[in-house]
Amino acid sequence: MSAKVISVANEKGGVAKTTSTAAIGSVLSRMGHTIILVDLDPQSDLTISLGVEPKERNIHDCIFEHRKLKAWPINENLVLVGGSPELTPIDFLDNLKKDEEYQYENPRMIIKHLLEQAKQKCDYIILDCPPNLEIITQNALLASDYVLIPSEAHSFSINGVENIIDQISRFKKKANPDLEALGIFLTRYRTNTRSHEDLVEYFNKNHPDIFLKTYIHENITIQEATHSGRELEEHDLFKKKKSMIKKKEPFKGLQDYRSLVNEILNRI
Repeated sequence: MSAKVISVANEKGGVAKTTSTAAIGSVLSRMGHTIILVDLDPQSDLTISLGVEPKERNIHDCIFEHRKLKAWPINENLVLVGGSPELTPIDFLDNLKKDEEYQYENPRMIIKHLLEQAKQKCDYIILDCPPNLEIITQNALLASDYVLIPSEAHSFSINGVENIIDQISRFKKKANPDLEALGIFLTRYRTNTRSHEDLVEYFNKNHPDIFLKTYIHENITIQEATHSGRELEEHDLFKKKKSMIKKKEPFKGLQDYRSLVNEILNRI
């Protein structure tokens, strides 16, 4: 077994990158795949949203205290390597300079080397990247097989998508020939909204090979799951138990993410 590594990345913040990382991990795990989520964003929103507060052996400690990855269980098939507010680009580079063990290492290869042993223990490793293209995201791209690009259904998101696609292309040519853009997908989508339809038209025209057909519609229940500290599939079960109306179908946001995961698996 050698896990496929997927970065979820976009230079722009507020595109549901972290929400999507958690949701995709949740759906894959409930399908029977073993998943490691890694929170690389110093805001640590992925860690917080899954109800984890690691006080030791988070991703920063694993790197700079030279420990093995510590993963916190979310469900039977899903674990999380917690984030750290100390994992900023400036602190990362500064700590590398001070650490003799990294004296001769490529600073963009640190996370790739850290994940090598973990790749033998699961099916997929999903990296939640910070909203920039600096050293941490560069590490993620060199460690990855694929990149998923969430985009808010708004014209302001185009530049962020184009910049990460350009970065993928340059890394593929110069440093990681196996790296592939797995797909662009829209989040917070609203049907019959002109600006959203314009964005669909733009991506269909400019990136038809990687623009995914599944849209993640705007849905309050996705936000509720994020704030509750429950993974998406668990939150669906929680909602059904509390509801007076018994429904077999999952809520719309979960249906969207299940459809997205199936589309992703068909492309890997």
